[in-house]
Order: sequence, then structure tokens, then C-alpha cells
Amino acid sequence: MKLIPLGGGREIGANCFYMELGNSRIILDAGRHPTKDGYDSLPELDAIDHVDAVIISHSHYDHVSSLPCVVQRWPGVRVITSADNKQTALRILHNSVEVMKKRNEKDSEPVLYNHGEINALKKTIEDIEYGDTVFLGKDLRLELFPAGHVMGASSALLSLNGNRVFYTGDISLSNQFTVPHASLPENSDVVISEGTYGMSEQSVSTRYEELKRLIDLISATVDSGGRVLLPVFALGRGQEAIYMVLKAIEEERLPRVPVYINGMISALTGIYLQTYLRADQKTRSWLASAMNRYTTVLPKNVDRVLLSRKPAIMILSSGMLVEETLSYLFASHMVKSERDSIIFMGYQSPDSPGFHLLKAFKEGKETFLFDQEEVELRCRAIENMNFSGHATYEELLSIPRQLGSSRLVLVHGDSNALENIAHEVMYEFDVDIPSNLEEVVF
Repeated sequence: MKLIPLGGGREIGANCFYMELGNSRIILDAGRHPTKDGYDSLPELDAIDHVDAVIISHSHYDHVSSLPCVVQRWPGVRVITSADNKQTALRILHNSVEVMKKRNEKDSEPVLYNHGEINALKKTIEDIEYGDTVFLGKDLRLELFPAGHVMGASSALLSLNGNRVFYTGDISLSNQFTVPHASLPENSDVVISEGTYGMSEQSVSTRYEELKRLIDLISATVDSGGRVLLPVFALGRGQEAIYMVLKAIEEERLPRVPVYINGMISALTGIYLQTYLRADQKTRSWLASAMNRYTTVLPKNVDRVLLSRKPAIMILSSGMLVEETLSYLFASHMVKSERDSIIFMGYQSPDSPGFHLLKAFKEGKETFLFDQEEVELRCRAIENMNFSGHATYEELLSIPRQLGSSRLVLVHGDSNALENIAHEVMYEFDVDIPSNLEEVVF
């Protein structure tokens, strides 16, 4: 058995992990780098000659958005994901086309695939239920397990001649407000684990402690006549943020002010409400009703809302303030106002505008560069709160222990975080932290 990261090795980037298991050649995930454009955003697909199957763990941009490029390169390749994830993946990929088209118009960045190719994937993608067994080769078996994290997310158990490899994907062992926790297999010889929150100090607050902090800051801002921007990932954090804000409004812990969401978040939340049966019916029914009562989808012309000075809450993508997104546009205006606040909801890549804006505010910088324009930083607050759907530090340590593994491969994390985990478990497992294109042999 062999593993080579094509992206996502010592980074949270274009997650894509090539594996050779017996005679089978597979890819675990096929993402693009969230802070790069065009061909630079793709995984190192030129490093491999052939792929038999692609397993997509979930539909975040950094795990699914190079899938059409993989299918272009290897026509006929099998593509497998969970039944809960197929519709979401197609919706995310269609959105990726629109984002690329905007960047092509502005900066001549290439459009890597089109809507027709996404529509063709409807017939290509095999969607399977959790717990079902699929054969990828004569003796290679695949079973998907619910991974928590976001709706439709899966971990993958690969079994070959009695040897078992478990790929966590992005995983959470804790219940969220809108997504139940992950399930694990009984055992696995090798664990390929994400390590996003591999620094122990990143796990200091509970979700309910963070919720109180969120409500307090939103209340203080809107009570003073300000607006609040919650930049979120449309899938996952979008549904969590809507749930938390609307529940607090209904329970009168937040003032009744307009709550705006953008079209992508609305579309994915619609899929969540209609198809995601792992969330209990009571939660989905309440959320559907609350959205009808409290939320408004932004119109295509957002100027009226963008330039308004009335108190409001905006739940908008993207979560890291990627350029050419609504959250980036609103942030560029709201940082100028002493009454407004911006609250991030989870991990910020060190290369992202969100990370740099947080850093500039904490360091007391007077200006920030938005789209080549220096903008005054005068807003009330810029905070990052941990509502992540990723495993905590303690959960990352527990997964290989629970599975009785002998080998641990750490991916999908900054080098410091991955090395911190490795140091903690160095006497329990053989640990590898491969960089991109570095080979690991089991």
C-alpha cells in the first residue's frame, strides 16, 4: 500500500490523496486550494498516470472542486460519494463555475470546467449508503461512515486482504446543532487523519460557551445601532449560524432585526431541510419555519442592504473572505463603521483575507487592503469564534486509539498542528506527516 498527497500534505489546500492498494489506484478527495486561482489551485494531478476510482468525502470547495478536472483527465473513472452528498456536490460545483467565470472576466483566470460537464456528473457519480460495501477491485472493499462535520460528510474504510485503512476526511466526534456526530468502524490498521485543530490550545471553549460569546457580541452591536457580518462556509457553518441566530431571536436572547442570507446558503440549506434525514425531523421542521419568519435572501442588486445603516445580521459566504464573494464585499464596507462587527465562525487559512484581516485588527492596524484599495479599520470588533465542524485536539488523539491502529498518517493541517499531534502520540503509533508528493509506504 502506498499514499502520496497531491494536495493537503502539511497544508489545508487542494486536498487530494493518491493511494495504491494492490492493483487499484484511487484518489481520496479532489479539491482546489481555497486561496489560489486557475491551474495553481489544482492538486498535482500530473504526478500520477492512472486512477481507477475517486472517493469524495464531502462537498467543501477544498475537497470536491477539482473533481471535473479529474474526470476530464481520466474519462470513465468511478466517482463514489455518500447518498447524502451527491446533490450537494453538484450544487457546489455549479457555483464553482460561476465563481471562475467572474474571475475570468476580472483577471482572465481560466474557467476550468463548465455547467455541461457538471450536469454529466449526475450520471457518473455513484452514491452509496453508509454501511454498504462496494468493491473497487477484486479484493478491495470500500465502506463509508458518517463523519459529522457537514451534511453528507463521510469517512472511508478501505479493506484489502485483511488490512484496513481508515481515511477520516474532515471529521467531528461531537454533535453540532444541525449535524450529528461521526461514527467509527470497530478497528483499522492505518488511520489517515485530518489535523486541522492539532494545537491543543485551539480546543479551550465548548460550543455553548462560544454561543454565549456570539450572542453577547451580536446583542451589543445591534443594540448600539450596528450591523453584524458572519462570514461562513455556505455548507455547514451556514446552517449552524442560521440555526444559532434564529434560535436566539426566537428565545429573545437577540433583538428582532433583519437577518440576511445569500442565495448559495439558501440553496444548500434547502437541500439540508429536504434531504438530510440524519438530522432529526424536529430540528429541520423548526429551522424551515424559522427561516420563513426571520430570514431574507439578498437580492441580486445588494446595494440597498450594503449601504444601509440600519441594524441587521448578515450570514454570508465565504468563510475566509475570499475575494469576489459577498462576505468580502460587505466586510470592505463594514470595517469603516465604528458601530459594525465582523465575527468569523471557524478556521482561517494563513493565506486567506480573513486571517489577515483578523491579524490586522488585533495588531491595531489603521487600514486594510481590500481589492487594491486601502480602507480604514474603524469597526467595533473583529472576532473569530470556534464553531468548527472539525475534530477537536482531544478527538484527533482519540480516533487512532479507539481504532487500535499501529500507523497514523497526518494530513490536512498546518505543519505545526500536525507535528504537535505527532509529538503527543509518538510512542503509541508509527507516525508520518507527508508533504505534497512525498510517498508513504505501509
